[in-house]
Amino acid sequence: MTTPLSFPRRERVSSNALASRQLRISTVIFIATTVLLHHFHSNSDQTTYASAKQEVKQQQSNLEKTFPVAAPPTTDDLRELAVFKAKQTPGWGNRNENEMYMYAHPEEYERLRFLYDINPSKMPLPFQSILNPTTISRLQLDAADRSASPTQPYTDDEVIQTLSRFEHVGFILRYSGTTDEFSLYAPMSHNWSRYDQIEAYTAFIHILRKEYWFRFKEGSADFSVLISTGDSLKMDCGCLSIPADRESAPSDANNNPTDFQQQFNSPGKAATCNRFQLSPILQFGSGFVHPDVMPTMVTMPLWPHLKCFETFRYDGKVCNKFSPVSATNRFGIYFEEEKTIYNNLIPQIIWRGSDYPFLKCRQVGGTKWSIKPMDVPGPNNPEGLVNGLTHLWDQLNPRWKAVTLSLQAELEAKNAYPNEVKSWADFKFIIRERPGESQRWESFVKNGINIVADGYIDANEFATFKYYADFGGGGGTTWSGTHTKLALPGVLFHHETPTYDYFHEDLIPFVHYIPVSTELGDLREKYEWAEAHPDEARAISEAGTAFIKYMTSMEYWKRLFDRFFVKRLNSVIEAYRPVNSFKDEREFQTYAESQLGFPLELIGRCDGKQDCSWKVK
Repeated sequence: MTTPLSFPRRERVSSNALASRQLRISTVIFIATTVLLHHFHSNSDQTTYASAKQEVKQQQSNLEKTFPVAAPPTTDDLRELAVFKAKQTPGWGNRNENEMYMYAHPEEYERLRFLYDINPSKMPLPFQSILNPTTISRLQLDAADRSASPTQPYTDDEVIQTLSRFEHVGFILRYSGTTDEFSLYAPMSHNWSRYDQIEAYTAFIHILRKEYWFRFKEGSADFSVLISTGDSLKMDCGCLSIPADRESAPSDANNNPTDFQQQFNSPGKAATCNRFQLSPILQFGSGFVHPDVMPTMVTMPLWPHLKCFETFRYDGKVCNKFSPVSATNRFGIYFEEEKTIYNNLIPQIIWRGSDYPFLKCRQVGGTKWSIKPMDVPGPNNPEGLVNGLTHLWDQLNPRWKAVTLSLQAELEAKNAYPNEVKSWADFKFIIRERPGESQRWESFVKNGINIVADGYIDANEFATFKYYADFGGGGGTTWSGTHTKLALPGVLFHHETPTYDYFHEDLIPFVHYIPVSTELGDLREKYEWAEAHPDEARAISEAGTAFIKYMTSMEYWKRLFDRFFVKRLNSVIEAYRPVNSFKDEREFQTYAESQLGFPLELIGRCDGKQDCSWKVK
């Protein structure tokens, strides 16, 4: 009998072990299947990708054959030079490809390449002729932030030192975590009593409470920051070194004060002003184009607009000031709703404004204003006064230069065309209620020239002209003049100066406006260019209006709020270091006064419930 084969006895496997073994087998099968599938499809995917890449490369090659890669222009064509120049200026030249095109639809990408990456002489017309208004506006946003670099750490001592260099409208805003209150201090000699400014301070504090609730609450660390509400920084000229124009760097770039600056240093102030060691300055007015003019300045929205930002943040809407004019909103932005035929507009550049000083601390450039006939050399007759003002050209500030150009144009038109042909420019002052001003204007009229308008021109009448100008005033800009004129059907000749306003960061020369130099030496030439290129000029006008229409939208205001009150403001808040310890705000005020050498006054306080009380002078 054959002995049966003997096999080892199998041990009984538990249900848990069996399940674990099955899971491992399934995992191995899944991985193997995935590898096989990937291997099967990889060749076809790579072929598709390579084919698409080759197609794009071929398209770009074809485009570059037609439109050579941009190079420094070698011609005198104004538009070619201006666009090339714009690409190299702060706010445009630093934009990378993602920032330029992130809001463009894919099919519009190549069209945009035509406009800014390709030789300007081969460009089509500006934005409006090839893109829709929404895309025009969105492309300008998210430009390289002029205050994108982190703010250097600072303390109360730097804040106090910086205030000592202010001559007007400089303030210290303090937050006390002990009392959960904001307090605003000013030198007793500074003017701050305007009601609308107080409204702006209140709006800013409300924004701080709303946006940074986690930072400003009872028990938090203290906080100090210097704020300015001047049309430009109202600091002593021993500290500021404002260049002649927006292209130039300050003459004391190596921090060596010039003779011009030294003469303004009073015995009570430091012999030199190291601008790089000052605290951050939140400037709610016009900022400087060149960062070295005041490196620690953080350009913020204009103070008259702060209430609008509060309205946006609290009420979730665009304020009346930046909404279109309507039957229920008389104070908004005027857009010409009727279909306007561009070529039928009056071919004159028009401007109305006040006789006002221009950028006090400029080292180079004309500053003369508030002129009387007796200040003008030559005979007191029309030709004599015009020739006399022309003789003073280098001493005149830009607005007086503009009025002089207008007088020259009127005299030229009168001599060449006696039948009342309009001159190319119409620039006149408007009367402000200041002592002796009416008599000064009347003395010019008596001598045969009228440099004062008969009255104000409303938006309806402005809209009948083809060209407008916005000559800068005390801060180098016009604040409201720029955006209101961009909304009209004509073209804005924008006065480019060493300063800019916050929304100018979204504007591009020869796309939204025709740029004019600080001293106006190219104004007549730019006018003649616009007359000789009506299609381009009309396209610039339409692009400017499209931008302002976008400026009335919630989307634009959200971007503005994020840019200024999230990115820039947060950088300043995080840079503060509470080195000194003050038991209360009275102790802080005493300490600050001992460092400054002059008294401060508490002009307002806002508690945690956002109730504010203000002192009235």
